[in-house]
Amino acid sequence: MILNQFAASTRLAILADLQAGRSPVNASFSEERLREARSKGKPPQMGMTRYDPRTVHFEFIYPDPQGSPIVLTVSVEAPERIVFMPVPPWVLESIWQGEISGSAHFESDAIRLLEEFNAQLFSEVNASLFGARPPVGRDS
Repeated sequence: MILNQFAASTRLAILADLQAGRSPVNASFSEERLREARSKGKPPQMGMTRYDPRTVHFEFIYPDPQGSPIVLTVSVEAPERIVFMPVPPWVLESIWQGEISGSAHFESDAIRLLEEFNAQLFSEVNASLFGARPPVGRDS
Protein backbone atom coordinates (compact mmCIF):
# COMPACT_ATOMS: atom_id res chain seq x y z
CA MET A 1 0.00 0.00 0.00
CA ILE A 2 1.31 3.47 -0.84
CA LEU A 3 1.10 6.44 1.52
CA ASN A 4 -1.84 8.10 -0.26
CA GLN A 5 -3.88 4.87 -0.03
CA PHE A 6 -3.01 4.46 3.65
CA ALA A 7 -3.94 8.08 4.41
CA ALA A 8 -7.20 7.95 2.43
CA SER A 9 -8.46 4.69 3.93
CA THR A 10 -7.42 5.71 7.46
CA ARG A 11 -9.01 9.17 7.12
CA LEU A 12 -12.29 7.65 5.89
CA ALA A 13 -12.33 5.09 8.72
CA ILE A 14 -11.76 7.81 11.31
CA LEU A 15 -14.44 10.00 9.72
CA ALA A 16 -16.89 7.08 9.82
CA ASP A 17 -16.12 6.53 13.51
CA LEU A 18 -16.57 10.22 14.31
CA GLN A 19 -19.81 10.47 12.37
CA ALA A 20 -21.14 7.38 14.19
CA GLY A 21 -20.29 8.91 17.58
CA ARG A 22 -17.37 6.57 18.22
CA SER A 23 -13.86 7.60 19.22
CA PRO A 24 -11.10 6.85 16.72
CA VAL A 25 -9.22 3.61 17.43
CA ASN A 26 -5.45 3.13 17.25
CA ALA A 27 -5.02 6.89 17.17
CA SER A 28 -4.12 9.73 19.50
CA PHE A 29 -6.30 12.80 19.96
CA SER A 30 -7.59 15.08 22.68
CA GLU A 31 -10.64 13.52 24.38
CA GLU A 32 -11.50 16.96 25.76
CA ARG A 33 -11.38 18.53 22.30
CA LEU A 34 -13.55 15.73 20.91
CA ARG A 35 -16.19 16.27 23.64
CA GLU A 36 -16.15 20.01 22.93
CA ALA A 37 -16.49 19.38 19.17
CA ARG A 38 -19.38 16.96 19.64
CA SER A 39 -21.20 19.51 21.76
CA LYS A 40 -21.62 21.64 18.61
CA GLY A 41 -24.10 19.06 17.32
CA LYS A 42 -22.79 19.13 13.76
CA PRO A 43 -21.11 16.24 11.95
CA PRO A 44 -17.38 16.62 11.23
CA GLN A 45 -15.95 17.53 7.86
CA MET A 46 -12.58 16.43 6.58
CA GLY A 47 -9.80 18.95 6.88
CA MET A 48 -6.13 18.93 6.08
CA THR A 49 -3.75 15.96 6.28
CA ARG A 50 -0.19 16.59 7.47
CA TYR A 51 2.77 14.25 7.57
CA ASP A 52 5.71 13.84 9.92
CA PRO A 53 8.43 11.23 9.47
CA ARG A 54 6.57 8.70 11.65
CA THR A 55 3.00 10.07 11.97
CA VAL A 56 0.02 11.09 9.85
CA HIS A 57 -2.12 13.90 11.32
CA PHE A 58 -5.71 14.22 10.14
CA GLU A 59 -7.79 17.32 10.87
CA PHE A 60 -11.55 17.10 11.23
CA ILE A 61 -13.54 20.30 11.32
CA TYR A 62 -16.67 20.63 13.42
CA PRO A 63 -18.57 23.65 12.08
CA ASP A 64 -20.27 26.10 14.42
CA PRO A 65 -22.65 28.58 12.78
CA GLN A 66 -22.68 30.65 15.98
CA GLY A 67 -18.93 30.87 16.48
CA SER A 68 -15.58 29.47 15.48
CA PRO A 69 -15.32 25.92 14.17
CA ILE A 70 -13.43 23.37 16.22
CA VAL A 71 -10.58 21.47 14.62
CA LEU A 72 -9.89 18.02 16.02
CA THR A 73 -6.49 16.58 15.12
CA VAL A 74 -6.26 12.80 15.09
CA SER A 75 -2.76 11.36 14.80
CA VAL A 76 -1.96 7.85 13.57
CA GLU A 77 1.42 6.16 13.62
CA ALA A 78 2.57 5.31 10.10
CA PRO A 79 3.35 1.66 9.32
CA GLU A 80 6.81 2.73 8.16
CA ARG A 81 8.93 5.88 7.98
CA ILE A 82 7.48 8.60 5.76
CA VAL A 83 9.98 10.24 3.42
CA PHE A 84 9.44 13.68 1.92
CA MET A 85 10.52 13.62 -1.71
CA PRO A 86 11.58 17.12 -2.75
CA VAL A 87 11.38 18.13 -6.38
CA PRO A 88 14.82 17.35 -7.76
CA PRO A 89 16.71 20.05 -9.65
CA TRP A 90 16.44 18.17 -12.96
CA VAL A 91 12.63 18.50 -13.04
CA LEU A 92 11.56 21.37 -15.26
CA GLU A 93 8.25 23.14 -15.67
CA SER A 94 7.18 24.12 -19.14
CA ILE A 95 5.84 27.67 -19.09
CA TRP A 96 3.81 26.98 -22.22
CA GLN A 97 1.62 24.13 -20.95
CA GLY A 98 2.48 23.97 -17.25
CA GLU A 99 3.71 20.43 -17.75
CA ILE A 100 6.44 18.89 -15.65
CA SER A 101 9.20 16.95 -17.36
CA GLY A 102 12.77 15.83 -16.89
CA SER A 103 15.89 17.30 -18.42
CA ALA A 104 18.97 16.08 -20.24
CA HIS A 105 22.33 15.78 -18.43
CA PHE A 106 25.70 14.17 -18.98
CA GLU A 107 25.78 10.77 -17.30
CA SER A 108 28.35 11.92 -14.74
CA ASP A 109 26.17 14.88 -13.78
CA ALA A 110 23.05 12.67 -13.65
CA ILE A 111 24.82 10.31 -11.24
CA ARG A 112 25.85 13.27 -9.06
CA LEU A 113 22.27 14.62 -9.05
CA LEU A 114 20.89 11.21 -8.07
CA GLU A 115 23.44 10.90 -5.26
CA GLU A 116 22.44 14.34 -3.94
CA PHE A 117 18.76 13.41 -4.17
CA ASN A 118 19.39 10.09 -2.43
CA ALA A 119 21.27 11.87 0.38
CA GLN A 120 18.18 14.02 1.00
CA LEU A 121 15.91 11.00 1.29
CA PHE A 122 17.87 8.71 3.53
CA SER A 123 19.36 10.93 6.16
CA GLU A 124 18.19 13.12 9.02
CA VAL A 125 18.09 15.98 6.51
CA ASN A 126 14.77 14.55 5.31
CA ALA A 127 12.98 15.27 8.59
CA SER A 128 13.76 18.97 8.16
CA LEU A 129 11.88 18.96 4.82
CA PHE A 130 8.49 18.38 6.51
CA GLY A 131 6.24 21.30 7.40
CA ALA A 132 6.22 24.75 5.88
CA ARG A 133 8.66 25.21 3.05
CA PRO A 134 9.69 28.33 1.17
CA PRO A 135 8.42 28.60 -2.39
CA VAL A 136 10.50 26.97 -5.11
CA GLY A 137 10.95 28.54 -8.49
CA ARG A 138 12.26 31.52 -10.33
CA ASP A 139 10.88 34.02 -7.82
CA SER A 140 12.24 32.35 -4.68
